[in-house]
Amino acid sequence: MSDVAGQETFRGQVAGQNLHVVWHEKPGADLLRSLWASLPGGAICSAFQAPRFVECFFQEMAPAACDTFGVLAAYRTGLQDPLALLPLIRFRKGPVRIASTPDLGVADQNGPVLSEALASEGDETVQAVMSAMIEAIPDADVVDIKKLHVSIGSADNPFFVHPNASPESSSLFLETDALLAAGAKSGISIYKKARVNFRKLQSEDVQLVEATTPEERVKILEALIVSKEERFKALGRANSMKQDNRENFYRALAAQAGLENPLKVLALRSGHDAIAVVAMLVEDGYATLILISIGAEQWHRFSPGMVALVQSIYWARDNNIRVYGFGTGHQGYKSRFGATEQPTRRLLLPLTVKGHAAITALKAKRSFQETVDRWKHRKTAQTA
Repeated sequence: MSDVAGQETFRGQVAGQNLHVVWHEKPGADLLRSLWASLPGGAICSAFQAPRFVECFFQEMAPAACDTFGVLAAYRTGLQDPLALLPLIRFRKGPVRIASTPDLGVADQNGPVLSEALASEGDETVQAVMSAMIEAIPDADVVDIKKLHVSIGSADNPFFVHPNASPESSSLFLETDALLAAGAKSGISIYKKARVNFRKLQSEDVQLVEATTPEERVKILEALIVSKEERFKALGRANSMKQDNRENFYRALAAQAGLENPLKVLALRSGHDAIAVVAMLVEDGYATLILISIGAEQWHRFSPGMVALVQSIYWARDNNIRVYGFGTGHQGYKSRFGATEQPTRRLLLPLTVKGHAAITALKAKRSFQETVDRWKHRKTAQTA
């Protein structure tokens, strides 16, 4: 990857704004950090668009899985600092070239990166900049960005309200009041059970530790990777951590030094053995659970995974986190913490004639599948 100057892909006026957009293809770490640092007033983004996350993604996952990757930077004509950034990858599904954000299964929230200065100018200006950036996406037929949440950090997510964004699913969150109340005289039984089991673990000389150095993060993460491998093998399932070089992506992220690293790792440890590990990504007052694992079977009677998860919630509460997210998926255990459900959306936008045809075919396939699912549901209800 290089730090050479980018290629301008758009210049013109959008909704009264004189803008130009520059495409930085395969940028190196220095350029990435410089772009984020140059946003007037600072960057507004989720942890999944933080520079260290994007850097590790571009280093470990994008080269093998994508045709190309880079960052779009939008500027107001005559100014040197960008208003907004959009990290992108491009890959193919058959003949269709798809542009998306760095995800491939490791991002739970997606969207652009806004400057504080742009966010303060109002929705109309933000949407004009987003339109210019979408128009500037190079060599793609379709924009497909999943897991769009209503906000990114402290700002509204402009892609969530895009006319082409449609309902997708939902995620579970502990918002400020629920997070502050977590475990404090809580009537929710899961917190009570976790407190009891934590005391039992402590009586077995198990300690809760937070990895505060790259070396500690990498060591605990390796234990998590081993536990995941054993768990998938026991279930007879393919190990998702092996897909698209995910393991090395997490290793690279764990090894990043400095306070800018969004990865936070907690472990319940007996001596040198990790019996449960929780990893979160933290940015701008938001914490998102991304990985959890449990170790040797001898500890399972204490539900160490649930204990570690509750401790991560307490960590978020005690570190002035405003919102704690449970990541993607609606696993049953997530509903037991008093979480609030929030919708997610998907931006599916054609950029070419080929893209229009691809999206039309996809929507037809989706509609057919929904019809089949409804029919199966009725048949099941009739025979119940």
